[in-house]
Amino acid sequence: MDLRRNAVVFVLLGWMLFGFVSVVSASSVVGLIEGISTEMFAIIVFGVVLIIALLTVGGIKYVTPDNVLDTSVRKNLYEYIDEYPGSHLREIARELDLKPSNAAWHLRKLEQTNLIRSRSIGGKKVYYLVDGGIAARKEAVAESILRNDNAFKIMDYLSKHPGKHLLEIAHALDLNHHTVKWHIKKMYMAELVEGDTSHSKYPVYYPTETGISSVQQLIVKKRKKPRKAA
Repeated sequence: MDLRRNAVVFVLLGWMLFGFVSVVSASSVVGLIEGISTEMFAIIVFGVVLIIALLTVGGIKYVTPDNVLDTSVRKNLYEYIDEYPGSHLREIARELDLKPSNAAWHLRKLEQTNLIRSRSIGGKKVYYLVDGGIAARKEAVAESILRNDNAFKIMDYLSKHPGKHLLEIAHALDLNHHTVKWHIKKMYMAELVEGDTSHSKYPVYYPTETGISSVQQLIVKKRKKPRKAA
């Protein structure tokens, strides 16, 4: 990276100057700058060289909304989140062949420059684009929930068989009814399903338009996804 390279150059220049000044006789230095020791003079020279180098060798490049996507890593992260909103850190790092710590650092830069947002879902931080507003957030939350195999099966089943209660869903999918209840609760909070008790003491569930479209989008993405399986 340019910043690391520049830092190395600065340190080498500083030590070279320090070594040069150190071999100069103290009397000659005092003659030039009265009252300043050789070591102090070396420090002053190093500081001046450092400032000049910062101004002429490129300086420190701060990350801004204008340059944050200049690096291929952050550009790839942004494009991945655009295509797969609701992805969590380890999934993103795995799919893009990055170390989690490295991915997290670049994701923070994307958040700090207001290009992406994060939200905690099921104990995991998931990411989505700022561009798209509330719709993008809902899509990210939906995809994050439906990436779970059981949640996807439940949502897919309700899309094809609306109006089923918990025990019917559990029996049809061979799942524990507590498992179904837990996923239904998450999907209800995310507005993927809605319950109806008007004809039965047990609520029956129907997929919302958001739920149906989320399942369909995820099916398409699973079919075309060229990367590793989530």
